[in-house]
Amino acid sequence: MNTIYKKFLFRVASEIAGVAKSIAPYKTGNLKRDIKVISYSHKKAVVGNTKLAPYAKFVHFGTKPHIIKAKNKKVLATKGKIFGKKVNHPGTKANPYLENAANRYINSSGFTRAKSALANEVKNRIVNDIKKAVKL
Repeated sequence: MNTIYKKFLFRVASEIAGVAKSIAPYKTGNLKRDIKVISYSHKKAVVGNTKLAPYAKFVHFGTKPHIIKAKNKKVLATKGKIFGKKVNHPGTKANPYLENAANRYINSSGFTRAKSALANEVKNRIVNDIKKAVKL
C-alpha cells in the first residue's frame, strides 16, 4: 500500500510544482526553472527550490526593510548606477507562489482526478487481496 501512497504524493507534488512554475514571478527564469519535487515518500512530499535560486525564500516570504553594506568593494553599484557604501533597502513584499500553487491545485479538477485514481488503486488492491485470500 505504501507504494500506492508514494505514487499519489509524487503525482500531487509534481502537479503542484507545475502550477508553481506557471505563477512564480519571472526575472531571470532561475526561480521558475528551479521549482522541483525535492523529496517524497508514502507520508509526505516536499516541493520547493534548490540552490539554483537561493533567493527563493526572500521572494516567497518577503523581507523587512534592511541596510545593505558594501563588503568587498568601496561602494555598491550596478551597471551605470553607483549607490554608495550602504543602502537602505525598503524590503520586499512576500509572494508565496508555492503556497498559492498548492491552494490552487487542491481546489482544481486535477486534484480531484488524482484522488479518484488513488481510490481506484486502493480498491483494486483490496479486491485483489480478497481474491487471493479466498483462493487459499
